[in-house]
Amino acid sequence: MASLLPLSSRSRDRPRIFKARPGPRAAPLQYVVFGVTVLGLLTIVARLCSGSSKDGRKTLYDYYRPAPNPPEPTALPPTYALYHKDRLDLPQHHWENAHPLPSEKFFFVAGHSRNVGWGNGMQEVLMNTYLAYRAKRSFVFANYTWNDNGSLYSEYNGKKIPSQIPYSVMIRGPSVGDPMPAGVDAPRAVSRTYYEKVCAGQKVVIPRGEVLDSLPSPANLNAQAITDAWLDKLATIDSPCVESKKETDQLYNYLVFGDPRAMLEIWPSFAASPVITHFGWSPLVELGFDTNRELFVSPTHLEPYLSNSPFTTNAERYPMIPGLMVVHLRRGDYKEHCVNLANWGSTYLAFNSFPEMLDQFVPPSSGTPAEKQEYVRPHCYPTIPEIVARISALRKTRAGAGLKKLYIMSNGDRQWLQELKTALNRDARWDLITSSRDMVLNHEQKYVAQAVDMLVGQRAQLFVGNGFSTLSSNIVTMRMANHFPSDSTRFW
Repeated sequence: MASLLPLSSRSRDRPRIFKARPGPRAAPLQYVVFGVTVLGLLTIVARLCSGSSKDGRKTLYDYYRPAPNPPEPTALPPTYALYHKDRLDLPQHHWENAHPLPSEKFFFVAGHSRNVGWGNGMQEVLMNTYLAYRAKRSFVFANYTWNDNGSLYSEYNGKKIPSQIPYSVMIRGPSVGDPMPAGVDAPRAVSRTYYEKVCAGQKVVIPRGEVLDSLPSPANLNAQAITDAWLDKLATIDSPCVESKKETDQLYNYLVFGDPRAMLEIWPSFAASPVITHFGWSPLVELGFDTNRELFVSPTHLEPYLSNSPFTTNAERYPMIPGLMVVHLRRGDYKEHCVNLANWGSTYLAFNSFPEMLDQFVPPSSGTPAEKQEYVRPHCYPTIPEIVARISALRKTRAGAGLKKLYIMSNGDRQWLQELKTALNRDARWDLITSSRDMVLNHEQKYVAQAVDMLVGQRAQLFVGNGFSTLSSNIVTMRMANHFPSDSTRFW
């Protein structure tokens, strides 16, 4: 084959041919280098795999051996700064103004709940939004507040948590400034930051007692009577900037939410209001649901991912999931709390006490403290055998027909939950049993995981709640408002 390089001048006429001398053939240099390299690598691997080195250096086995105790994550809780900014950018905020527009009227409940659980905060913010909606004033939304001392983080059970979380991290709808549905004559909610800016120096502050102290018992625990009293008061005030006095408690306090008759009169209007019909879970919470949907949704049940679907209404967006049973089991501090509930003679909470509920609870009127506590305990803090027996009985009801998946909403530790799963699987066949501990959540979702649980519970074919829990009562509120059959919502 001719060379691609030019030949020398004296070789152009006839090429010269060179022949190698006879003798032993030398190995190409690249083969020699390759052989030495392989030999060296094999020597290193052999030393690494021989076990721990004498000088304490790690061997190959050490590198692949799993750590016995993985280090705890050290990241601080999220501050949800982008969620704060998103609410400040709502179009109803006219930041260029120093004073309210003639069309603007606000109502801020400065005495909103603090240092209480998420369930308590949610039920209150919905009722406060409803009151402002009825008064045709913009509801002023603040944050879910554990601590309002200006700190970014607080301590709870030895762990850091965000001191405040925007409600928009957990929910969407009129309560956090989203649009009212078409045809509704009511202003949109505004952020507290905007309210404080345009209302500086011109607020009308009303102590709670000025409105409610005149209500006789039991009207003072009736949500309709409380709402009407505030509506009458607000109707007499022309100022655009009105708030309740911070130091005088919530408008609807724990006594109201704890009275079984408190919500009966107001319920039809409340449930039909846009506060509930256009309530929704936040995109962050819905993403948590979508990410874990194999825990709740059967492969044969086809439905679009919530994250890809435009929001319509509460009822249309969150229909019942066939075959799913969800149970709410409080552990931890509830062991002591249930004793206190028995000693106080507590009933089920207001939103857990609708007359159509099949499981009504009447506290004992007599007996020793120990007898009262034991009467309450199975309804509040049931044991594993009691849980298994209750679930088995409910699967035999009309509402329990065809249940295949069981999801356990719980703050119980992993060992206790595993013992419960084992007992349930031993008792009856399930396609899948999972719990809150099995959820895969990102850093922001972990601090609002209870909201993801509530979305799952809201959609269950059969839900079993704790009648003393506000977390359960918010789920019941949405199920009742969306006209789920009353026998599909039960209690321990």
